[in-house]
Amino acid sequence: MKKKRWKVAAGLAAALSLGSFAAAQEAPETEKLSGQSEMQTLEEVSERSEVSETEQVPEPKMALEEYPRIDGSLACVPLCETLAARLTGCTPEEAEETMADFTNTNPCYLELAEGRRDILLVYEPAQSTKDSLKEYEPLDMHPVGRDALVFIVNEENPVETLTSEQLYAIYTGEITNWSEVGGLDEPIAAFQRPETSGSQTMMRKLLIGDAQMAEAEEELIATEMGEMIHALKMYDNSASALGYSVYYYASSMYTEPGLKFLSVDGVAPSNETIGSGEYPLVNDFYCVTNGQSSEEALRIQEWLLSADGQKFVEECGYVPVAQK
Repeated sequence: MKKKRWKVAAGLAAALSLGSFAAAQEAPETEKLSGQSEMQTLEEVSERSEVSETEQVPEPKMALEEYPRIDGSLACVPLCETLAARLTGCTPEEAEETMADFTNTNPCYLELAEGRRDILLVYEPAQSTKDSLKEYEPLDMHPVGRDALVFIVNEENPVETLTSEQLYAIYTGEITNWSEVGGLDEPIAAFQRPETSGSQTMMRKLLIGDAQMAEAEEELIATEMGEMIHALKMYDNSASALGYSVYYYASSMYTEPGLKFLSVDGVAPSNETIGSGEYPLVNDFYCVTNGQSSEEALRIQEWLLSADGQKFVEECGYVPVAQK
């Protein structure tokens, strides 16, 4: 399988009709994810918190050797690397080296909880990870950006939009043929991700819930995010495959020509529709620290929540949580 560096944004980005950057809705302040008492849901975190629009927070410049140990989700790698280069003045190669021990969405939460990391830029953890965190001190979680669960097909597939109800029915096995949703008379090859992947966590939260997903053949389980997109391109030389990913990764980090995003409930995913909430399957990503985090990590967290920090998030190509 051919993998591409995240900086290669042509190809799929154009094929998927990307939108421009946009203002997002009012966002989150801080909240604790803890197992010492009943854990707050991340929805409650988002509802009750907000980004500071007025407080001036100085940009936390620091030497590279002072830069905190960072970890997070694969889709946040470009943000993490650009952040390191901006705050330390290091070269792109040195910034990439700060990511040498990157572990991805669910493992990184335990890396932070056990003191091996100082700060995370990360998507929501799976329920099994939340359960594992109960024995550790609270995590301080601040939403800093928004992303979305998106569905991808071959551009030769005539279907352009599916409803949330149709997607639910496909992934629970009720709908099995494209002709049932306005497509060709072909079986739907519905790819899935492992339960502990970040995109599967979003799939569960935003669409499927606790429902039993249809059992997928081994060849339809994509263990890596890039593997999912590559498989959708190559599957059986046909347009019958359907898969899902997070918007930023699929639009900017892994490019394959010949694919397209489906609209959901008639709304195409873009930075604009994700920011406005018009696209229905939107979820935040977070900056996370804890009581063991370094002073430098806490300064970075504070700055990312400021108006200047949110502008930086947007300049990196993500949807900020701060409303303009």
